[in-house]
Amino acid sequence: MATTPNGTSSEPARPLRILIIGAGIGGLTTALALRQQGHDIQIFESSKLAQETGAAIHLASNANGLLRRMGLDAGKIGGVECVGVTEYIPQTGAVKYQIDTSQMSKMWQHPWHLVHRAHLHTALKDMATGQEGKGQAAKLHVASRVQGVDAEGATLTFEDGTSVSGDFLVGADGVHSRARSSIPGGDKKPFDSGKSAYRFLLPTESLSSDPQTVELVSKIGALVMWIAEDRRLVMYPCVNKTMMNFVAIHPSKESEADITGAGWQEAGSKARMLHIYKDFAPSVLAILEKADESKLKVWQLLDMEQMPSFIHEKLAVIGDAAHPFLPHQGQGGGQAIEDGVALAAVLPFGTKPSEIKDRLQIFEECRYERAHRIQGYTRTAGMDTADLAAKGMKLDMMEYMGYNFGHDAWDHTTKALQKHLEARDKSLRFRNPVEFGVSPGPRRPLGMHPTSAEIHALRKGTPEKSRTYSIRFRTSRTYLQNLLPAGFAFTSPATVASASIICTTLDGMTWLGGGGYSMLGLYIHGINYTKQDGSKFFGTYLPVLFENAADPIITGRDELGMPKLFADIDVKENDGNKSSEISLSWRGTTFGTFTVSGLTPEEPVPNGVNGAQPVQRGPGPPPPPPEAGTFYNRYIPSVGEPGKADVEYPVFIPKPEAAEGTEAPKSFASKTATISLQGKDWQTLPTLHHIADWLAAMPMYGVEEAKLVRSIGVSDSGGARRLD
Repeated sequence: MATTPNGTSSEPARPLRILIIGAGIGGLTTALALRQQGHDIQIFESSKLAQETGAAIHLASNANGLLRRMGLDAGKIGGVECVGVTEYIPQTGAVKYQIDTSQMSKMWQHPWHLVHRAHLHTALKDMATGQEGKGQAAKLHVASRVQGVDAEGATLTFEDGTSVSGDFLVGADGVHSRARSSIPGGDKKPFDSGKSAYRFLLPTESLSSDPQTVELVSKIGALVMWIAEDRRLVMYPCVNKTMMNFVAIHPSKESEADITGAGWQEAGSKARMLHIYKDFAPSVLAILEKADESKLKVWQLLDMEQMPSFIHEKLAVIGDAAHPFLPHQGQGGGQAIEDGVALAAVLPFGTKPSEIKDRLQIFEECRYERAHRIQGYTRTAGMDTADLAAKGMKLDMMEYMGYNFGHDAWDHTTKALQKHLEARDKSLRFRNPVEFGVSPGPRRPLGMHPTSAEIHALRKGTPEKSRTYSIRFRTSRTYLQNLLPAGFAFTSPATVASASIICTTLDGMTWLGGGGYSMLGLYIHGINYTKQDGSKFFGTYLPVLFENAADPIITGRDELGMPKLFADIDVKENDGNKSSEISLSWRGTTFGTFTVSGLTPEEPVPNGVNGAQPVQRGPGPPPPPPEAGTFYNRYIPSVGEPGKADVEYPVFIPKPEAAEGTEAPKSFASKTATISLQGKDWQTLPTLHHIADWLAAMPMYGVEEAKLVRSIGVSDSGGARRLD
């Protein structure tokens, strides 16, 4: 379950010391999830943790999947898969409706299990505190009553005067939480919802052997309900179908004599329970008669006003401490489990103490609205029939189940954490398909930060190399200027212009796992762009760049907006560094051939292929300003609207700084080179013929120079920026 954070803090990675108040289902789930993340966990339980009896719990798909992810299989601790829902008419005992959830369960990723609470509690405790399993075992302290909670200092004070501090506190101390009051505005008091409930367990055999009740357990695994105007009885199996759990919900005033406020372990009166349900069918009364009064419990169903927040400083409250649930949808335990797993998701190993507050904000964003929405569904599901009618409300249990069950708190919260970390890292790049998150590429090699130690080591072990041939030639300015978008112009008024065919082969590229590729483009020299504010930029214009690999084409088009197209590029070197032949083709059809010969070494030049700039020589117009970088035009067509652009704007890439590990380039020069560009028809170049024809028609007035530059260390185009 562990994940790796992507934080930027310089603090050394270590386990967080986390103190959890309460060892109920929520507290132990949190301890287990955080243990599996590699943290140091201490749990403080006020009771002596005597095993509770007489209660079962729903583990719907949303909760069961999380437990399974952590290695807890409810089916192996006596859990029974819910295979149906049946509602009977209370007064007659006739069937009102039946739902086969075994078919419905195919919609859910994980089964809906009905589990004895004590069995789940024991399993969680053993997994959280046992020596086996991932991470360091959590330490459980019983009979440890918390007196004070310091959220800012992450400190707990106990009734005996001792205290303990950590990096972070979790309040999982139930509906009467002490931790809750340490959150501003969180000093909420639970109140009577108007309903109370009896609960008890019966052996399944006691029902199947009784003619009055045998039909009620004919389909073991079903959730069975009798819902009257203002009271209801719910029955479902647990403990490998050997026990049936019962919850009898009724108006609080009718059992108030049994309730002193001591919690949900108060003894209930069997006679009073029978009186409360006296109008129910004989089969129901036969069930209630079987209850063992010595084990019959009654408790008040408590509700609470919504807290303004679940978090403050270094404290988070979860489960009933944060959002006490009524039992009408069986989601109270499930939401506590979701809380615990979501907390662990935002605190992977390597999270720094200084990052905790930010991570708690993510937890709150993931949990606050969902928990309260399910609370709202639960309150509606528990309303009396008359109250629903008076408010014009209807129950939509399929909507409730779809929302409740169809959620994975781990996946949801880890995605939220990922987005949080991505927002902090300005080096991240996104391309389609964006659904999968950050895209690796030349400006995010192997998905890592470009200046990370890992990338540095890889580049040192396998240096990135480039080999660039360039042929600079004279051509017609009036022909070339037809390529220039609005705002671009030649700096010189001369009708003869200079352009270059530049072919670069890269090898050992870290972002390609040590692989490489070639590119060939037309570069038009002596261009300027006038921005809307009147300022000018001077550089070289790139109308088209061919590359022979998909990845650089996609990254260059998507991230930088470059005018890239695919073509096969073959570079053959002859006689060492003295000559070369380059061909440009598409599926066997060649439409460009370039040769360079007679290359001889020259003095080192600045990084790049055209480092020299023209100087004034005698009378005449002054030379153009130095070319500071490369221009091109970004264009993205609109979907469904031919001829219309979603995006169109000029881009400028300044001449890059020398890359990491760059050595002085080796440069070779010649005056002997040829350029042969051939036009083709659509049959041979179906997607490129229009470009090949334009290139073939470009006037050639002679080669000015040719060069070969070999470099170790490859500069990136990440400095590209929009001009207007």
